[in-house]
Amino acid sequence: MSENDSNDDIGYVTDNTAIATRGLLILYSVTGGRVSYESFANTARALSLPQTYVPDIRRLQDSFAIAKNNLDGMALPTLEAADGWDGSVQRQVKVVRLQRSNEYVVQVESRGRARGKNHVESENVYRLEFTPPEDFDIVEWREEYMAAIWDAESETEPDMTVMRQCLSVTPYWEDSEIDPMLMARIAQALMQEYEIVATSIDQKMLRDRIVRVLSSELGALPFRSGQGAYFLARPQDEEASNQQLQTLERYSALLNAFGTANMLSGNAGENNWFDENGRARDWHRPGTNLRIMGYIDNERQMGYIRSDIQTNIGREIAEYQQKLMEVAQSFNEDKIDAFNKRLDSITSARTVLSERLSHLTAAFGEVEMRTELYQDVAAGINEACNRISAVNSSVAGRLLGLTTIE
Repeated sequence: MSENDSNDDIGYVTDNTAIATRGLLILYSVTGGRVSYESFANTARALSLPQTYVPDIRRLQDSFAIAKNNLDGMALPTLEAADGWDGSVQRQVKVVRLQRSNEYVVQVESRGRARGKNHVESENVYRLEFTPPEDFDIVEWREEYMAAIWDAESETEPDMTVMRQCLSVTPYWEDSEIDPMLMARIAQALMQEYEIVATSIDQKMLRDRIVRVLSSELGALPFRSGQGAYFLARPQDEEASNQQLQTLERYSALLNAFGTANMLSGNAGENNWFDENGRARDWHRPGTNLRIMGYIDNERQMGYIRSDIQTNIGREIAEYQQKLMEVAQSFNEDKIDAFNKRLDSITSARTVLSERLSHLTAAFGEVEMRTELYQDVAAGINEACNRISAVNSSVAGRLLGLTTIE
C-alpha cells in the first residue's frame, strides 16, 4: 500500500490549521482550581472577547451553600481528658443541612473511647443562616457586580459589606453555652470563603461555559460523543474562516490564563512529592487548555462527522418540535398577541436551525436527517391546532407551518 493510499483511508488531525480542511477539531481540558471573576473578565476584555465567553458569578445563596463546606472537617484541639471519656478525645467540625442553601448546623464531633469501647458523639453548637437584609436585592447585586467590571468607565465599586450581611452565625439555641473563640473562628472562615466563592470562577463553571460557547456561540458539534471534543465546520468564505480561527485562538488564550493561575509547578530539588497527608502530589497534571486542530478531509472522517451531525442536529430538531408543542398547548384565546410573539420566537429558532443544517450540508454533502414529528408530539400539536382553529384559523395555520423544517 502506498503512502497516499494509506492517508486516503486513515483519518488524522493536524495542528497546522493553514492546511485546507472541512472544519476544526477542538479539544479542551479543564483541571481544578479557581480564579477571580474580575481578573478573568479583564483578561477576556484584553483579548476582545465578549462577556458571554466568561461564566457568570454564582448566586449569593449558592455561594453560601458551597462556602460552608470549608468548615466541614475542620480540626479542633484534642482534649487530653474529658468527663465521660477514657483518655484523649479527638474533635472536628461537621456541617449538617437543616434547609438546603439556607440553614445549616455546625456540630462538634468527638471521637475516642468511653466505657471501654470506641465512641463518637456530636453536639449542635452553631446555626449558619442565609438571611439577606430586607432592603437588599441579591439578584441586582450580582448583575451590578459583573456590570461594573465590564464597564471600563464605571467608577462604581460593588458593596461587599452588604453581601456579607446576608450570613449569620449564631448559637444553636439562644440559651446555649458557646466558645467565643471557636465561634469567631467559624465566622471568619465562613465569611472569607463565602466572599471568595461569590466573586470567583471555578472549574465546573468554566467547563459548563466552554460547552455553551462552543455549541451556542460558535455552532460546534460534539465530536463522536466524546468528552472534551467538538467539531466546528469552517465557513466557505475565507475572511469568515479567518475570523473564526482568530476567535478560537483568543478563547484558547483565555482558558490558558485559567490554567496558568491554577498550575501546579514543583521543583524536584525544592519540593516534596508527598503532601502533608502522605498523598502523592500530581505535579505533572495537564493544565486547563483548548487546542485547535485542523481536521483533514477524507471519506472516513466525513463519515464520522455526518454521523455526529445526524445525532446532534436530530436532537435539536426534536427539542424544537417539543418546544413548539408546549407553546401550542399554552394557547389562550384572550392573549392572542402574546401567543403570536411566542410564535415569532419559534420562527427565529427554526430559521437558525434550518441555516445550520443548510451550512453543514453544504460543507459535508447530503446529511440524512429525519424531520417528521414523533407520534405523541404530532398528536399534541394537532389537538392544540384543532382547538386554536376554532378561535383563530390564521394563527392555527401559522402554527402548523412551523412544524416543517427545510
